[in-house]
Amino acid sequence: MEGEKGVSRVLGGSEHDTAMDDFVDQGRPPGDPPDMTGSWVRKVTGSSAGGMPNPEELIDDAFVSERVRLELPNGEEGEPVITIEQEVLEAMNGLWKHCMIVKVLGRVTSIAVLTRKLREMWKPKGSMCVMDLPRQYFMIRFGEEDEYLAALAGGPWRVFGSYLVVQAWTPSFDPINDDIVTTPVWIRLANIPINFYHKSILMGIAKGLGKPVKVDLTTLNFERARFARICVEVNLRKPLKGSIVINGDRYFVSYEGLSQICSSCGMFGHLVHKCPNVIQERTAIDRTSKV
Repeated sequence: MEGEKGVSRVLGGSEHDTAMDDFVDQGRPPGDPPDMTGSWVRKVTGSSAGGMPNPEELIDDAFVSERVRLELPNGEEGEPVITIEQEVLEAMNGLWKHCMIVKVLGRVTSIAVLTRKLREMWKPKGSMCVMDLPRQYFMIRFGEEDEYLAALAGGPWRVFGSYLVVQAWTPSFDPINDDIVTTPVWIRLANIPINFYHKSILMGIAKGLGKPVKVDLTTLNFERARFARICVEVNLRKPLKGSIVINGDRYFVSYEGLSQICSSCGMFGHLVHKCPNVIQERTAIDRTSKV
C-alpha cells in the first residue's frame, strides 16, 4: 500500500472467502505492537469495565519512572527535553495491540452515533471501546483478539451508506498528518456477458481497476445478471476508472458508496463543479475572454 503505515482495510459484506482466511491465518497484522514481556508486567486483564486499559495495573511505576528522563540542555529557562525509553514504549504499545483506526468516508459523525452503529454491526461479546481522534478518525479497542481480527479483516463494511475504512493501529499513526488512502470498495460492471461469470475471470478483470479482494456471492451464484459485483482495493488519491475494455467492448464501472467522485478528473472527495482542474480551466478561459 503506497505511502501507508500499517495495514489498511475497509471493512460491507458478510461473506467469507479464502483471501480473508489467508489474512487471519497470518496471526496479528504486520506492525501490530509486540506482546508485553518481563517480570515487571503483571499477567492480568488490566482493563476497566468499559474495555479501556489500566496501564498502572500492568506496568510497574518504578520501572516507568526510571526510564523517563528529563533534560534541560539550555538551562532551567530553556526548552525541556523528555526521553521515554523503548522498553516503556513497547510495554505501552502492548496495551493497544487489539486496536484499529477507522474513518467513515465522506461523512461527519459523532462518537456516540458511530459507537452504537458499530456495536449493532459487529455485535462484540467482549469489550469494545471507541475513542475519537482528530480529523474524524476514531480508534477502536477490542477486549477479544478474535473479534478484533474479525472486524479488521471481515469486510468491507458500510455504515450510514458510506464505507468504513479500517487500518490496524500502529504507534507511528498520526491522525493529523496521515491518511488512509487505499480502501476496498464494491464495484459494479454493468451488462457484462453471462459467460464472464467465473471467479477467476472476474478477479482478472478487476485487476485493471485496482487490487481484487473477492467476488460477491450473488454474482457467483448467478442471482443477478444486470451487473457483476466485485470488491476491489482502490487508491483514493488516484483517478478512479469509469470504464474498462474487455475483448474490444467497453463496459462501465460504478463504485458503491463513493458518491463524491468527480466525473472530470475521477478523484474521490469532490464533484465536478468543485474540481480544481475544472475551476482552473474556467478561470483561464475567463481571463482570456477579458483580454
